[in-house]
Formats: sequence, structure tokens, C-alpha cells
Amino acid sequence: MFREMRRKDKAKTREEAWDILCRVGYGTVAALLEDGYPYAVPVSYVCEGDAIYFHSANEGQKYEAFLKNPKVCFTVVEKDEPQPGKFTTFYRSAIAFGAIRLVEDEEEMKRALRWIVQKYDPGVSRETFDTYTQAAWGRFCVFEIKIKHLTAKGLA
Repeated sequence: MFREMRRKDKAKTREEAWDILCRVGYGTVAALLEDGYPYAVPVSYVCEGDAIYFHSANEGQKYEAFLKNPKVCFTVVEKDEPQPGKFTTFYRSAIAFGAIRLVEDEEEMKRALRWIVQKYDPGVSRETFDTYTQAAWGRFCVFEIKIKHLTAKGLA
């Protein structure tokens, strides 16, 4: 179903791919819109288990695209260092393919939000998290991408 990487000499192991995916601050999730155009949008996210979680507004183009077509691609670039005069770049990137779903269970949604907040604001108190989440409840949603195929490659 998924093609093998053409440049096997630059391929990273699955463990390296997972490490890259989990370390990066943001990724780009891509899906198809109803009219067949691709739609790629950067998101803040967290990896947990064999999945990627991110939050979103619960309306709009991104929300609608993900509900209509569950097949998505998620890409991160960890390193991008052009090497002047060498016609190359030192880089590391990871690509995940998977199925996206709207998290509807309230407890699962809260867990995912806690993971996201811990990644980006590890010092936030439980009380502050609960207060903010309760005040914003109903105006956002959480999506999960269950990873089906993960690769990474890099030079350096």
C-alpha cells in the first residue's frame, strides 16, 4: 500500500522516526478537500501510544476536511541546515500516514489536552489547566491520527 523509500541510504529506523516525530514542535497535517484540492495545515501536537493528537476549532475548513476524509498525512522537519558550496542540506524529517478521527469521549479528550499542554507548557498547574479547559469547553475539539505507516530520513 505504501511505497518503499527510494533513497534507502538516508532512511532512518522506525525508532528514529518516532523520536523525530515526538521531538518536533509542530507538524503539518494534510488531507483532501471535497473538491479534490489538497489541504495542509500546521498544528501543535503530541505523540502518545501509536497516535498523534492535536486540538482544533470545532468548525471551519480544517474541521470539515478531517471529518469527510479520514486518510491523512502528517509531516515534520526536525533539522534543515543548508550546506553552502556543497549542494546539499543536513536534514531530518518524518512522515506518518494514518486515519484521523474526532475524539468524542470527554475523558479521552481531556487526557489528550493534558498531554498537549504538558508538551508545550510543562509548568502549568492542574488548577490553571482545568480552569482554562472548562472556560473554553465546547469551542474546540481534539483529533487523533492513528499511525499506520511511519518513515523518516535524513542526512547528518
